[in-house]
Amino acid sequence: MLTSIILLIVFLGLPIVILQVENRSRLIQWLSPIIICYLVGIIIGNIPGLALNKELQNITTGITVFLAIPLLLFSSNFYKMMKQARPALFAFFLGIVGVIACSALAFWIFRGQLSQPAAVSGMMIGVYTGGTPNMSAIGLALNVEEEVFVLLNSADIVFSGIYFIFLLTIGKRVLSLFLPSFIKKWDNDTSGDIEQSKLGLRQDAKHVTIGLLLSVLTLGIAIAISFLVVSDWTIDRAIPIIILGITTLGIGASFHIKIRELPHTYSTANYLILVFALAMGSMANFSELLSASSNLFLFCGFVVFGSVLLHFLLACIFKIDRDTLIIASTAAIFGPAFIGPVAKVIGNKDIIAIGIALGLIGYAIGNYLGLGLAFVLK
Repeated sequence: MLTSIILLIVFLGLPIVILQVENRSRLIQWLSPIIICYLVGIIIGNIPGLALNKELQNITTGITVFLAIPLLLFSSNFYKMMKQARPALFAFFLGIVGVIACSALAFWIFRGQLSQPAAVSGMMIGVYTGGTPNMSAIGLALNVEEEVFVLLNSADIVFSGIYFIFLLTIGKRVLSLFLPSFIKKWDNDTSGDIEQSKLGLRQDAKHVTIGLLLSVLTLGIAIAISFLVVSDWTIDRAIPIIILGITTLGIGASFHIKIRELPHTYSTANYLILVFALAMGSMANFSELLSASSNLFLFCGFVVFGSVLLHFLLACIFKIDRDTLIIASTAAIFGPAFIGPVAKVIGNKDIIAIGIALGLIGYAIGNYLGLGLAFVLK
């Protein structure tokens, strides 16, 4: 009992500490808070002799995902996004094409070697068009085995981490050999919550509380809808409806100006994602991973590197400029939280706003695409 209480305090408290010291720590700025939380979670989950409460870990990951998705979508001005930055949107679309193609191809290659290949393909699309919350939501919706989810999440950390290091080091120089230079084509003001894009949870209790209550209300409405739609209601049968419900309601709420301009919705969602990352990282037990099949790792590696290479090839064919490709790929593979560090490394602040906007669009469509492909492949 005491261990569970301490663990919950760490899950809820450590992300706040990391966000508070981020601006004073070059290591956190370089790796990003979400990677730090994953790493700390992995360390916690592999402390010898420490018995963790799996039920607490599962509840924490589930609740944070269900609440974070609407909050991420509330602040997005989707109408304005679609009107502006057509080159970036097209580059992002090409990235989605690459992920879908490689996820579908991986399904056919590995379908005889995995227990839930269609679900894994759907989760890959969710995480590499949106983010980890989408992967978690799709996994819950498709009733993916816990072991599969933990292994896939660990593989994602490894392979996407390799790609992230590439972007932070030689990515710009390599792509400069094949792609034209960047020319600004858009207005920076693409999202109503851009000033919240920095990773930091500002202390404004009123606005944070309102945002959380709206997210809880969205979740409650989605659950109520699931009761009307699903016969013989069980949580496993209802989760796909709930996931699509909170996504659709979150997008719909973003068209209300007062909700879209409510301060701190994005930063509150970011805090919840960091809590999720800690809890999820703590579920990655190395002794279990080493004894498990390597097929999931091969599947994930194939999708990550295959989709990135296909994205690069399509960018060359359609003459997408270097910086736009980098930011579109970052938005798809990593999500909004990683836009700032990558934009800083390549020396282009003009792409930060549109990169965050693309990442938010990814959060919005990731669940639809992932669940859609999973059901088609089944």
